[in-house]
Amino acid sequence: MLLNARSLLNKITSLRSLVYMERPTLILVTETWLTIDIPDTKLIIDNYNIHRNDRVDKRGGGCLIYASKSTNSNTFTNLTIDKLPESKWISIHTNENNILVGCIYRAPNSPITTDTVIGEILEVVPKLEFDYKLVCGDFNLPGVNWDTCTGPRTYEVILEAIDVGGWKQCVRLPTRHNNILDLILCHKIEPISIEVRDKLDNSDHNILYCTLPLQLTTKHTPKSSPVYYQYRDYRNADWEFLPMLLRSSDWGEYFTNNNLEVILNTFYKTISSVRDTIAPLKSALKTPTLFIDRKTRIKLRKLKRRFYLYKEFNALHLIHEIFKNLDERHKMKAQVEENKALEGTSKTQELCKILQKRMKKGEENNISHLEHEDIIYDDPQIISELLSEWFSNNTKAHPSPILDITCKNNYKLGEINFNIQNIASAVRTLKANSSCGIDDIPSVIYKNGGTDMIVLLLRIFNISLVTETYPETWKNTYILPKHKGGAKTSACNYRPINITPVISRIMEKVIKDQMSDYFLKHKLINLSQHGFLKKRSCVTCHIDFFNEVTYRRDRRELVIILYFDIRKAFDRVPHSLLVGRLCSLGIRNPLYNWIKSFLYDRNQTTKVGSMTSRPRPISSGVIQGSVLGPLLFIIYINSICECFSIGKPILYADDLKVTYTCTNTDIGPTMNSIHEELAKMDRWCDTWRLEFNVEKCGWLCIGCSNLDLNLAIQGHKIPRLKSVLDLGLKYSHNLSFSEHISNQVSKSRRLIGFLLRNFYRNESRILLYKVCVRPLLDYCSFIFSSTRIEDKLKVEGVQRYFTRKVLGTDNGTNYSTRCEILGLETLWLRRLRLNLLLFYKLLNQIVYTPANYTRSSGNTGYNLRHTKGTVAIEPCKTATRQKFFLIRYAQIWNKLPEKIRLASTLASFEKALNDTLSEFVIDTNGNSHVRVSEIIGPFNV
Repeated sequence: MLLNARSLLNKITSLRSLVYMERPTLILVTETWLTIDIPDTKLIIDNYNIHRNDRVDKRGGGCLIYASKSTNSNTFTNLTIDKLPESKWISIHTNENNILVGCIYRAPNSPITTDTVIGEILEVVPKLEFDYKLVCGDFNLPGVNWDTCTGPRTYEVILEAIDVGGWKQCVRLPTRHNNILDLILCHKIEPISIEVRDKLDNSDHNILYCTLPLQLTTKHTPKSSPVYYQYRDYRNADWEFLPMLLRSSDWGEYFTNNNLEVILNTFYKTISSVRDTIAPLKSALKTPTLFIDRKTRIKLRKLKRRFYLYKEFNALHLIHEIFKNLDERHKMKAQVEENKALEGTSKTQELCKILQKRMKKGEENNISHLEHEDIIYDDPQIISELLSEWFSNNTKAHPSPILDITCKNNYKLGEINFNIQNIASAVRTLKANSSCGIDDIPSVIYKNGGTDMIVLLLRIFNISLVTETYPETWKNTYILPKHKGGAKTSACNYRPINITPVISRIMEKVIKDQMSDYFLKHKLINLSQHGFLKKRSCVTCHIDFFNEVTYRRDRRELVIILYFDIRKAFDRVPHSLLVGRLCSLGIRNPLYNWIKSFLYDRNQTTKVGSMTSRPRPISSGVIQGSVLGPLLFIIYINSICECFSIGKPILYADDLKVTYTCTNTDIGPTMNSIHEELAKMDRWCDTWRLEFNVEKCGWLCIGCSNLDLNLAIQGHKIPRLKSVLDLGLKYSHNLSFSEHISNQVSKSRRLIGFLLRNFYRNESRILLYKVCVRPLLDYCSFIFSSTRIEDKLKVEGVQRYFTRKVLGTDNGTNYSTRCEILGLETLWLRRLRLNLLLFYKLLNQIVYTPANYTRSSGNTGYNLRHTKGTVAIEPCKTATRQKFFLIRYAQIWNKLPEKIRLASTLASFEKALNDTLSEFVIDTNGNSHVRVSEIIGPFNV
């Protein structure tokens, strides 16, 4: 079945009715008008898989294929096919044949570039190794004589490709008015029949039915017996009873035996018994989530029989009414679920779970097929083994050179101080949920275990450290494959997510905190590193970078920035080099041997659905998903900063950028320095057994748009970039954030649209707006001091739209009043508050900054009033520097009342600032009042 929907979501009820009557194997839909915020759950047709490709840049377009679950269908990708965004391709494998099916939408008046791509596809597809090929869709080619395959010159590229590729266009009757716009192109196959039938609702295209001489269905699913699954109801567990059970258990051998294995066995045996008491295993029937329930299905079957046997056309109307009622029933069910979440104690958390569930595009973690050596497998056991093999290959150890690991300083760290306080603090950081590692003990057990649980953990951790042993039972980790884009049938498009035991993460947290304190205290980690360290984050990384760039531009210097990405960085760290690096930084026994035990002889088991692969060894890399792994990684790559003496490196974990500055007249010497330091990086990679992903490397020049540099790394040329996406922030070569803001606004609007369509109470919408939408607009809010007023208005417009839709367009209130009614603050005022809080943290070194501030004590000898706590502002020559956050907010800071500037703690500063901003009045003297607008007016925050 081929149809042009012109908004599928509005016609889904009619399509369900039609499909129920006709039961086609494939349904190809063009002009779906879907967006990424519309989940597959809104488009479900029972017993069909959904393959879709939505238009992302503007309204309209889009292609979708429904494939019967009785077919072995998979999304198909190809370098040539992927050039055409508005198309969707699937492969169908039967016992005898392999079929390629494509759905294409070509918009009217498409540019010649689009026609060229379609022509290239129609020439390439016949050469692919499929027995039969079928391409259908809305091509919008009016005026073509399909008997001779001739038409207007503008269509020549496509018509020529149809002839050259050996395609046969099989539609001969008009599909829209008097034109044949919807086409069915066949290669090496000829349809038995093609019918042109009535339109779907208000669509202006007729529906095409095509019968092929092929048996596409391969799966015959017999009536299965009921499937039961087991679970633990932690939500209704008696948590007050847990500490009592722990205290009353027999811990005699636990505290008298010093053998780690015996202690752990006793611990797990007792904790498992306690867990079984408060949350025993329960069984439940696993029912498929069908759109149509059993009773309704029986009723539909009777109506369908009446129509075909007795030609009762009233039955068609009744079937359509049933599907409309089903839609209403599902809507009411969603409302009940929402109301229940709002009545709970943790309403925000429950609503986020509902949002996540409703936004899911089908079964994302269900890997139904995987291709290996041109064979597609659908057995979950085989799929888990193939993925496990792929992940294991990424961690293969390579021969490591012998390096000088002599300790270059007098500092040492060998002991870790485990105590009640730091273990309790680590437990508090855990999320209270039922997820657990391979030991089947969830975090919620540890969080509700009270002081007795902390004492038990203290003994395990101390014995583990004293014996220099990381327990063997913790060395086995589950890997959950996470799809990261591209074809879902390719193993290389999955990222391994390690699920380690919760108890291991608690111990690692304590060790990581004390190790990072040691490295930072003795300045053993380069100050350029901002990843996974206290007081540092993506925001501090960006501020450090833009502070350097704007300062250099203020001095009329060119800024050349090199961006580097390390390939499979976390997976390919050689263990021998890593432990040698730790030794050279003063890590000593017992901690040194404990870390070696932590790294060596580990195994990973890949889990796909309910199937698990056999354990495979991990021979290199730091564990992604562990707490200690990221710190070990940044220690390992710390020495890369030694490659630079002229360039200034800035890192966030493995994301590295290096800035070079020069004047227009001395580019030559700077280029020589860049080449020398790139050569050093090549040698560093050879030494430390890492390599750069050249496809993700690039360079950017700020200050000269026509500069051409010949740069290479590891024998590959580094391309020039016009803009870059750096740690979630996109900026251009002229330091414009307009594209980033447009992207964030677009994401926010789509999410708001989803909330308005899928949640029915304003309380839910507001809570989810605060938690899910507003953070998108708040990210790196410091950049707004450097953005255009149009961009600030664009961002503010997101909340204007939301408040108007929630309260109704005919409410008649202005934006400020609507915000007040809904308990929201205007975004510009929120940014002002957030940025002043950030400035306070930077000024008082609560977060890291390389900038040095001189604060006035007020004792200058002159009769200057209200100068205490002000900061010195450097003179600036350019608007770029004047608008930069550190300069702009230093000016705003100096205009704040003295009592706010002199706040001794962050809490007192925040309270004073909130009180002031909430009243929209700042009292500067106890007498005179200055409005917020008078302070920030010229600064356009």
